[in-house]
Amino acid sequence: MRFLSNGLSGREPLLIDPAKAKAHADLSEKFGFTDIISKLFGETPQPYIVDNVGVIPIAGVIGKNLTPIEKMMGAVDVNDISAQIDSMIGLPEVSKIAFQVSSPGGTVTGVEELANKIRGIQRPTMAYTDSEMASAAYWLASAADKVTVSPSATVGSVGVYLAIPDYSKAAEMQGIKMVVIKSGIYKGAGIEGTSLTADQMANLQANVDGIHADFKAAVNYKRKMVSADSMEGQSFSGRQAASLGLVTGLADSFSQALSSFAGSPIGGSSIAGATLKSAKVIDSLTKIKSLEIEDSVLEMLTPRQREMIDCASDIVETFGEYAQDAGSEGAHYASASPFASEGLLCQNCVYYRGPRGCGLVSGDIDPNGICKLWVIPGSLVKQA
Repeated sequence: MRFLSNGLSGREPLLIDPAKAKAHADLSEKFGFTDIISKLFGETPQPYIVDNVGVIPIAGVIGKNLTPIEKMMGAVDVNDISAQIDSMIGLPEVSKIAFQVSSPGGTVTGVEELANKIRGIQRPTMAYTDSEMASAAYWLASAADKVTVSPSATVGSVGVYLAIPDYSKAAEMQGIKMVVIKSGIYKGAGIEGTSLTADQMANLQANVDGIHADFKAAVNYKRKMVSADSMEGQSFSGRQAASLGLVTGLADSFSQALSSFAGSPIGGSSIAGATLKSAKVIDSLTKIKSLEIEDSVLEMLTPRQREMIDCASDIVETFGEYAQDAGSEGAHYASASPFASEGLLCQNCVYYRGPRGCGLVSGDIDPNGICKLWVIPGSLVKQA
C-alpha cells in the first residue's frame, strides 16, 4: 500500500508492528484489484448512533490522505475519523461519543493531531476494543475520557520504530558502488546501496525518540498513572493493561461497555457523587488496579487539587521528576511521615505507584512516607 511503503522502506517512522504492516501490504498487493477485495477485507465499518451515543469505528491500519482503494483494503484515514467526529458533534441527539477500535496502529502523520482533537471533545468520550488497540490506535484511544477493553484484548505498544535496510555489502559483492552526490550531511540518508553515517544515525534516532516522547506525554495527559516503564513498546493483555493504568476498565463486549457508558451521568464527573469508601480508595491507589478506579478517586478531589495535578504533570514533563531532597528542585520527601496519624501518607496520594514508586518524585518511595507535593482525597485526611 502506498501510505505504508515509505515506512516499510525506512523513509519515515511507523506506529505499527512491522510484521503486521508488511502482512497488510503484501495482502493488498496480492489482491489489490480483484473481486475478492470485499470478501478478504470486509465492508468498511460506518459510524452509527445507539441511544444518545455516537459510535465511530477505528478499524484497520491507520494512515492519512488514503486513496479509495487503500480504504477498501482495510485501512482507515485519520481525516475521515476527524470528519466523523465533527458530524457527531453537530447532531443534537448525540450527547456522548464512543470509539470502537480494532487496529494494530499505522503511520505517524496525523495521529497526534487527531488525538488532540479527541481529547478536546466537549462531551464524554470512551474508546473500546475486544481485539487490538496498539501503537497509533492506542495513541488515539488514550485520548478518550474512558478506555475500556476486553480482558484478552491486545493493548499498548507505546513505541516508534524506523527500519532502514543496509544493502551496501550486497552491492559490493555484485561489484556495485553507489556514489551519492548531495548537499547537507543528512540528505540522502538510507539510499539503497549505502550505509548510514554516525551523524545520520543520530539524527534519525533523535527523530524517533522525539515522537516516542510525544506519544508518552499524550498518554500521560489523561492516563496519569501510567509509568514510563509500561511505555517502552510492550503490548499487554487487557487485564494487564488495566493493572498498569493503560485502560480504565474491563468489559467482555462492546455492547456491555456501551451500556455502562450510555447509562453514566452526562457532563463529566461530580465530586458530590463520589461514594467510594476510604479503604477501597487506599487499595486502589496502592495497587493501581485500573484508571477506572483512578477516575473515581479523581471525583473525590476538589477543583483546586485537580488543577494541582495538571500543573505538576506539566512541570515533570518539562523538567523531569523531582528529587527527594529539600533543595529548590526537591520534593522534601520523608520516608516516615510525621503526619501519619492524619492520613498524610504516600500510599494515600494520587501520585503514588505501588509498591514503592511515585509519578512525580524519583527513587524508592516508602508507602508510609510523605512529601510537600501530596494530593490526597479529603476523605482520607483526618483532622488532628
